[in-house]
Amino acid sequence: MRLALGDDVPPEASQLYFRRIAWWLSNSLAVFHRGINASPVAEELIFDDTFVVVDEAMARGRGAIVTSPHWCGHELATALINRKHPITLVVRQGATAEKVARNLKWYSALGVEVVVRPRGASAIKDAATYLKVLKQNRILAITPDLLTGQDAGVEVNIFGRNGRIFSGAFAFASMARAPLLRPFPRWQSDSRIILSWTSVDLPLDDRNRAAIIAGAAQDWCRWFESKLRSNPQDWLFWLDKRWSRFLRATPRRS
Repeated sequence: MRLALGDDVPPEASQLYFRRIAWWLSNSLAVFHRGINASPVAEELIFDDTFVVVDEAMARGRGAIVTSPHWCGHELATALINRKHPITLVVRQGATAEKVARNLKWYSALGVEVVVRPRGASAIKDAATYLKVLKQNRILAITPDLLTGQDAGVEVNIFGRNGRIFSGAFAFASMARAPLLRPFPRWQSDSRIILSWTSVDLPLDDRNRAAIIAGAAQDWCRWFESKLRSNPQDWLFWLDKRWSRFLRATPRRS
């Protein structure tokens, strides 16, 4: 946390982080074995009045894209969104048959539709699949906080460093004229989570799409980092190996 955010991280952040992990794991196990409807998640994860921006986005008929970081419990939230508006998750194919089967059981327990992205899939085929989801006026859920190599994605400044993240969520939003939805959790003292929402529309200019996508990715990173600075304990990926290597190996810009 300090490598990313500096020395002003609250001293209790690491302890609170593992409490978040414990909440996520215990509720995920309950959902995995019994399904979302037989779990207490709906009583503990609550959407506030800002969910109206999701309703308004879906009323346009163009679909919408949830661009959530890996907040602790983000997949549980998608299962609850699906009760109000149909949602599709973009997931990566597991490395082994056993992992694929386990993942499919997990998403079945959540009750959501998934689009599995095969390893080595073409960008054109991917785009056609995802745009079809939006044309059906469904919500497409994509987590942009995934680092990628120099030959993919879009360059952004994050945590005072230059890095690259996947740009698909922003590209699809530009092509489909779909709004970008940003959820943010607020943990309560009784361990309930209140989820707030904002919506972002991209400029309509097909001639400068590359610049629009790059700007949208950077704007998302600014939003994400500002939210993380106020609540650093809420991000699941502090223990992600790729992010850890990036933060240790990449010097801050002056």
